[in-house]
Amino acid sequence: MIPFHIGVPLEQKNKMFANSKKISLCALTLYPHNTVPGQRYRIEQWEPYLKEHGIEVDYFSFADEKLTKTIPQSGKILAKISGFANAFLRRFSHLTKLKNYDAILIYRAVSIVGPAFLERLIKLSGRPIIYDFDDAIFLTHTSETNKFFSWAKFAGKTASICRLSDSVTVGNEWLADYARQNNQNVTIIPSSVDTNIYQPKEKESREKIVVGWTGSSTSQTHLEMFAPLLRELCQKYPIEIHVHSDRSPDLPEIPFVWHKWSVDNEVEVISNFDIGIMPMPEDEWSLGKCSMKALLYMSLAVPTVCSDIGMNREVIRHGDNGFLAKTNEEWIEQIGNLVKDADLRKKIGDAARKTVEEKYSMTKCAGLFAEVVRKSLEKSK
Repeated sequence: MIPFHIGVPLEQKNKMFANSKKISLCALTLYPHNTVPGQRYRIEQWEPYLKEHGIEVDYFSFADEKLTKTIPQSGKILAKISGFANAFLRRFSHLTKLKNYDAILIYRAVSIVGPAFLERLIKLSGRPIIYDFDDAIFLTHTSETNKFFSWAKFAGKTASICRLSDSVTVGNEWLADYARQNNQNVTIIPSSVDTNIYQPKEKESREKIVVGWTGSSTSQTHLEMFAPLLRELCQKYPIEIHVHSDRSPDLPEIPFVWHKWSVDNEVEVISNFDIGIMPMPEDEWSLGKCSMKALLYMSLAVPTVCSDIGMNREVIRHGDNGFLAKTNEEWIEQIGNLVKDADLRKKIGDAARKTVEEKYSMTKCAGLFAEVVRKSLEKSK
């Protein structure tokens, strides 16, 4: 058994282990590789670092690409039922492979619907289980397009998986408080940005300041609720609204530029923003969010204005590396100040980039995860 070398700095510790016996990690995800943000900014982004430090990751997704594209669409109930049936058959075949791995990572859940019965089967494998989640998935949160399947959501599933797991990793303190009710071995690992890929770029001067938002269609309602303020801002300041998403938003009477999201254009599109915004409702679902939009903007030195809620208060030091806003007046004031002052945009953007480099870089967060994997293996021996 390899001693865990208490007191050795994390980076040095991981380098020491890179030359020891390789660890094989089975990652059970809900969606295929490189299709959803949560997976991309956590285990998928950490993978090159993990491989370099002796942890090999193999992915097995519940949904295939066809089901992944069908789920967000309205209707198509028969196609979804068929897709879920095939997904469960595929998932059972994955379980036969668990004996080939040293440890198992469950990201969010083993299946999109149903109770934690597959997780209980996995527990029987005797392999240490690391459970990772970065949203308040324990809340009964069903989209309008999939309300037919609300009966298949189990509110207690997340708690059950926490209890079955050897270690739990989460994206923020609020999620950790929930996880600790069911498992004392909880580590906070923020979602992260690969600062080697996300590099700030110089912007050319232009007549209109670009105010941008990036995100998936599942969170687009937050932007659409913000439409009245966007209209007022467009009337008051020389700005242009840019939206980077998989679906064009519903923003009536607001001229905007829509960039269809892809992995390939993400850095280019967000780099072009002069100001990044992250409006969110004041609810428990928002408390579970891990400030990923803000971190993306900040990594590219884009000054950011966020709703004053949840993890945003930890990431943003108001007036130093970004701005927090609660009321309509605060939103208009903070965005207006940035629109009018190029020097302020530069100062805030530079401080934001430094924050990401120091606290939210891919290497830092992947190193924490590597440590969790190794500790879980040590405890299981």
